[in-house]
This record gives sequence, C-alpha cells and structure tokens, in this order.
Amino acid sequence: MKKMILTCALLASASIASFAQANAPQGKPANPNKPMANAEQMADRRTQADVKQFNLNPDQAKKVHEVELEFSQAMEKYRAAGQTPGQGQRMNLTTRRDQRMKEILTPEQYTKYEQVNARRPMANNPNQPNNANVNAPAAPAQNK
Repeated sequence: MKKMILTCALLASASIASFAQANAPQGKPANPNKPMANAEQMADRRTQADVKQFNLNPDQAKKVHEVELEFSQAMEKYRAAGQTPGQGQRMNLTTRRDQRMKEILTPEQYTKYEQVNARRPMANNPNQPNNANVNAPAAPAQNK
C-alpha cells in the first residue's frame, strides 16, 4: 500500500513538473541573472551568423547589419514598453526585413536564407507548428 501511494505521488509530481515546464512563459532568457542582449548586440550576433551561413562579402555584411539592427531596435522598443509585438506587427517587421535581405543577397544566398528561416520557429505565426513551411512545395526554378 505504501509503495502504491509513493508511486502515485511520484507520478503526480512528475506530471506537475512536466506541465509547469510545458506551460512556462516563452521568450525569457534561459538564465534570469543574465541580462537580455540589446539591439546592437542582437544585430551583431545575427550578422555574424548570416556572414557564416550565407558567405557574405564585406559590403553585404555591412548592409545586412543595418537591416538586422533596424529589426532588433524595433523589437527592443516593444520590450522597453513592456509589450510583445502582436502577430501582425511582428509579421510586418519580418516581411520588411526579408524584403531588404532579398535586395542585398544574391539569388542563391536568398534561397538559402529562406530555407534557414523555414526551419526556425515560426516567428511570423506562433499558431503554426515549427515545421509548417519545411514541407511546403518549392518555388519553380527560374530560367536565366
């Protein structure tokens, strides 16, 4: 009888812990003692990653940094006001960033950029599963 009660108690506590972890607020830093990066730091990190992933030349890297900084500053304004941008607002910011990236990157680089962003959690639409665009049909190849 004691074993049964102990087993039930362990299962209940494991279930509660699992539920709490699954329903924990998202978007907070993993380490609460570590301050969140500012817009400049975020833009620097994203630009460095973009340079490596897409093999950017120095001119592209400078332009991409400007785009990333603009996006990060817009997001920082929401955080400073204690707000989270709504789905439409974030989609507008992301769409603007994507349009500017398309102007900077070569067609090959932009194709890779789109593939990388398709695998990221869907920042544009948090209601879609993370892999919603991964299996989407590819755009037809353009003959040049």
